[in-house]
Amino acid sequence: MPELLAVNKNLFVEDAWQLDVFKGTGGYERARRALTEMSPEDLIAMMEASGLKGRGGAFFPTGMKWKFVRADPNTPRYVIANGDESEPGTFCNRFNMELDPHLFIEGMIIAAYAVDSHFGYIYIRGEYGRAIERVEQALADCYADGILGEDVLGSGYKLDLRLRRGAGAYICGEETALFNSLEGKRGNPRFKPPFPTNSGVWRKPTVINNIETFACVPLIVENGAEWFQDLGEGDENAGTKIYCLSGVINNPGVYELPMGVTARELIYEYGGGLPEGRTLKGFKPGGASAAILTAEQLDVRLDPSIAQYNTIMGTGGVIVMDETVCMVDAAYRDALFFEEESCGFCIPCREGTPNLVQILERLMHGQGVMADLQLMEEIGDSMASSFCGLGQFAYRPVVGAAEKYHDEFVAHVEGSCPAGSCPIAKN
Repeated sequence: MPELLAVNKNLFVEDAWQLDVFKGTGGYERARRALTEMSPEDLIAMMEASGLKGRGGAFFPTGMKWKFVRADPNTPRYVIANGDESEPGTFCNRFNMELDPHLFIEGMIIAAYAVDSHFGYIYIRGEYGRAIERVEQALADCYADGILGEDVLGSGYKLDLRLRRGAGAYICGEETALFNSLEGKRGNPRFKPPFPTNSGVWRKPTVINNIETFACVPLIVENGAEWFQDLGEGDENAGTKIYCLSGVINNPGVYELPMGVTARELIYEYGGGLPEGRTLKGFKPGGASAAILTAEQLDVRLDPSIAQYNTIMGTGGVIVMDETVCMVDAAYRDALFFEEESCGFCIPCREGTPNLVQILERLMHGQGVMADLQLMEEIGDSMASSFCGLGQFAYRPVVGAAEKYHDEFVAHVEGSCPAGSCPIAKN
């Protein structure tokens, strides 16, 4: 299976982040065509027919989202690009923002026209300094060239886009917390319903998609809905997906492949497998918040169907672990992250995350008891009722590791680390 280059195609074009180079690849002609030759209804129908689903982890149908926003009579409407890519082990969109920012901006223009929006935001993770610089420059160039502003591409349509930099809060990747952040409030999540399509930023109808989703839009306009449908693997998967690969792997990096590729294909055909002498112990299919899968589950498809294995695909951040990784230690590091990033809004997450950290610390220092393993499951059950996705998934890496590698957790209770790589092994 060859690596596909659709969304990532311009990453191999020198200086594609510069406007003149991007326009030389056909850039903004798709938006011009959409604004001058297509109706908003036609665009929404095209997105529905394409099968494009949000690449931010929820995989909600993009065309349906746009239809809901356009149908809401409340105005003004907004478009937002979520570039707050803060999941540990995930860097799927970083290179698109740094090396080809105009592609997703073009997608935002098309989306704005489709839902009759005249203002939008691009929200980027604060730590992505280079991406922020490149997107700022891209926006400035677009205004200077008449691509944004009072007369978009000479079509008579008005659209303003503004960049906003995050302040290092993982929770702001959650769409409603992002809205609060944009409004100058604390980045806590909001109650849903109402949903963003009816009450988003400033309590107005809002289209919010991640960078990769918007980057797909111009390509669908250019090549058609059927072309995009045919790129995926399986009846339920349309288009390509950007997967990022890290951990104990020969060729870490970003790979654009058909949605639905198997973990075995990604890790061994494209990632080159593990270094010589290393053995695959497990892998995370969707960043830190995904429950780990074992080497025996390599043939799972990296698409939303992976939920049947009690894990998530997220945005496609695959982390490979070998036999030297202590699964208790790995779970501990994930738990530490979520403890740090919990906004503290709801009790299950606020209290559950530090409790998991404390239990794992005891296990790694030879102070754990068998009852701790049951206690982790009980804490996980309570955290499942957390207010937002952070708490609802924060326990899964811990409980999932304890389930898949139960013998290793028991060994820690008994005073040893089979991998020999956590504090108990050094005592």
